[in-house]
Amino acid sequence: MTVKLITTGLAKIEVGDPLPDGSMGTTLTQYGYTDKDSCELIMDDPTETTFEAEEVDDPIEITYKGGKKQVKFNIADPDEAAIALFMGGTAVSTTGSETYSAPLSFTVVEKSLKITPTKGLILSAPRCKFVAKLTGKYAKSDKLKLEITATILMPKKDNEPPFKTTRVTA
Repeated sequence: MTVKLITTGLAKIEVGDPLPDGSMGTTLTQYGYTDKDSCELIMDDPTETTFEAEEVDDPIEITYKGGKKQVKFNIADPDEAAIALFMGGTAVSTTGSETYSAPLSFTVVEKSLKITPTKGLILSAPRCKFVAKLTGKYAKSDKLKLEITATILMPKKDNEPPFKTTRVTA
């Protein structure tokens, strides 16, 4: 048996606004480098509900609800624009400097997400909720990172799947 497809590496992570009809965004931007080994796809197990009856030992019915799907990654070199995009607030660029001002309350951002590996399956999700925080150390042995969790949601467009995969073309 031959190996058909192996997905490895990370070429880029891109984010942008979904289209007005609720489908996958087409204007996507990469916001810095991804911290080494930080990009992870996590799909929770489905929740199982078992219905039982007194008269029999085996279940009479079982229902399932799909598990949460998330992508977690860190931006290794976040700038003010990336911080503002993922955490809310504002980034202002003036001659010779940029500043970031945090929002007055916690902000959750909703965007489209596309992950392109070096080889294998590209993952595209039209609608994700992004939660972000700055983390790391101000030290010679570490760096400040933007830690991001994107939870995949049902798209607002009818009959649009929550995510799709396509092959990286060489």
